[in-house]
Amino acid sequence: MWTMAGQKDAWDGFYVRNGRAWGGNTPLPECVSGDVLDLGCGNGKTVSSLLGRGCKVTGVDFSGVAIEMCRERFPDCAFVCCDARSLPFADSSFDWVTAVHVLENLDGDQLSETAKEIGRVLRPGGSVFIRMFTANDFRSSKRESQQICYTFHDGPSIENAFDGFLVVSHLVDEKTTRFGALRSVREIILRKST
Repeated sequence: MWTMAGQKDAWDGFYVRNGRAWGGNTPLPECVSGDVLDLGCGNGKTVSSLLGRGCKVTGVDFSGVAIEMCRERFPDCAFVCCDARSLPFADSSFDWVTAVHVLENLDGDQLSETAKEIGRVLRPGGSVFIRMFTANDFRSSKRESQQICYTFHDGPSIENAFDGFLVVSHLVDEKTTRFGALRSVREIILRKST
């Protein structure tokens, strides 16, 4: 059984060993704009994409190592080290929340608690963009042996956790790599009611 403290230590260790593990920019839907909270900002890959669109970005991660990396890379943005289940922001603070490859690191109860916090910090009519690996992704079996927890939530589990949100779009994108492996990613946009 894993604990949040153990997960924090595992992610801190990951960033110490790997630095900027993910390069480039994160592809995002065109509609993401305004004041954006990047949940689980990691090394800033999504932050970079958001800034390129002119968004005002605040990043959060529970890895202090990741937060320090982002503060060095993006000195004009705010970064906070915190647990996604207890966000240190006022109600209705953001137009968008991006959660790119972060919700699969939460179990079912943690997912529900995080979804409630996302709903609390979103403005009425605000939206959340979620991207996560599915269990079909070629890397999924490799993750089972790592110290970092992965839970491959199915579509109904995500939609149920965000009870009261409107499903704007929900798709699973599966592509075969040039090496014959299957890349499988779930992408969901949910809108908070007004």
